[in-house]
Amino acid sequence: MKTMKKAADLLMRIIYPARCIGCGKLLAIDGDKWLCTDCTEDFTEHKGLRCLVCGRPTDHKGKCSDCRSGSIYFDKGYCILEYKDAVRNAILKFKYKYKSGYAKYFGSLLSDYAKRNIEFKYDYVTAVPLHKKRLRERGYNQSELIAKILAKNMGVAYKELLVRQKPTLPQNRLNKKQRQDNIKNAFIPAKGADIEGRSILMVDDIFTTGTTMNECAKILKRQGAYRVDFIALSCRSEEY
Repeated sequence: MKTMKKAADLLMRIIYPARCIGCGKLLAIDGDKWLCTDCTEDFTEHKGLRCLVCGRPTDHKGKCSDCRSGSIYFDKGYCILEYKDAVRNAILKFKYKYKSGYAKYFGSLLSDYAKRNIEFKYDYVTAVPLHKKRLRERGYNQSELIAKILAKNMGVAYKELLVRQKPTLPQNRLNKKQRQDNIKNAFIPAKGADIEGRSILMVDDIFTTGTTMNECAKILKRQGAYRVDFIALSCRSEEY
């Protein structure tokens, strides 16, 4: 059975050649089906210093400037890849170019990282929600896709806990103050959400200043959540 499946997969690779999700280069039929050799390095976890709170790469020990500069509502953050070069290209295609199939690879990255680095046991895994208008435009919530894969692999229930009640501008176009104003009051608890006393792992694709994630964590904590951590597929380093 495994031999037949392997042969079928090889045939599909011949008929539909895979391209690198980072740069678009055609991949060898018998090689990696996601990344070319040149882009593989960009998808390597940062091994240097990280912020003790949010987990973003830094050039010093302790907290990053964002985690020092305001009230932080999440308890612990885990960031896997740096948001640059091939990683940035792949995530932008995942979000905006209808490449929902990338969720399989990105979900496996999250799952592998969580298995090696997260010991805490959560009640729920959830994702940063999209507003219904943007969800209709995009067709899917990319963070929800990878969160559901992570939840399944962790053996934890996935649950929608928040609703984005108002449309917001893309955060990457705004400075920090504008981001805070833009996201304020954007989220409310989902109807019937079971939050009080729960430990929750939130999932997002990109972590920049942490404004969105912090706002989500604030709402969950105000609803009585015991612990709110997050894991992000990618993040900006402290100096960007």
